[in-house]
Amino acid sequence: MANPVAKRSFRLRLHVLGSKLHKWLAAFVGLQVLLWMATGALMSFLDLEEVRSEHVISRAAQTLPDDAAIPRWLSDSDDITAITTRVLDGKTVTEVRRADGAVSLHEPQSGRILSPIPAATARSIARRAWVGPQTSIHAARLVDESVGTEFRGPFPAWQITYNDVANTRVYVDASSGAVLSARSDTWRFFDFIWGLHIMDWTQRDRINSWWLLLFGIGGTIIAISGFVLLANRFPRTKRRARHGQVAR
Repeated sequence: MANPVAKRSFRLRLHVLGSKLHKWLAAFVGLQVLLWMATGALMSFLDLEEVRSEHVISRAAQTLPDDAAIPRWLSDSDDITAITTRVLDGKTVTEVRRADGAVSLHEPQSGRILSPIPAATARSIARRAWVGPQTSIHAARLVDESVGTEFRGPFPAWQITYNDVANTRVYVDASSGAVLSARSDTWRFFDFIWGLHIMDWTQRDRINSWWLLLFGIGGTIIAISGFVLLANRFPRTKRRARHGQVAR
């Protein structure tokens, strides 16, 4: 028959071990929770434009000077910011960028306009850009408005969908032929949980919402109060140990 005293002693040791483990894990994990909550609340106070210095720094491109060498077929050159000759889908093209952000592609010699690019060219660009496991292109469609949270321009753009496992979609600028962004089921899942994390369920890019700020402050108070309770527990444990020795 098992000794009741030994059984109680084992349970007591197990309880003490579990209590110590819980206490120290709470201190270790709670510190990170405190940092997460405090930094989250602090980021909610900061203006994202000021963080990026967009309120004091202009990124507007300069227009080309009057004496710059430009192709003869460019009659209207007052607002041109850049002229680039590059390769697009295996062919040489001249890209012209203007101050208002407009982009156009031309044949280098004749100046014949090549943009917006057709679906066949967009498909070819997407095939060249693909470096994953062998796959094919499922569909291509022209978009001129935001596609949920996964693509917000510039427009118009070609949405090219691959036949891969992750259902990858790539967006190709119809004006310049540039690959703008690539999205997959993995990105969509991450975007969803990111929205939950920053408490922005629609745009996924607002870290200054009152919801996030209030919950961040509340979580910080909870974490700090937890450390206060944890600190108060240490002296009581020591006092109980001393009282036990005196009683003996």
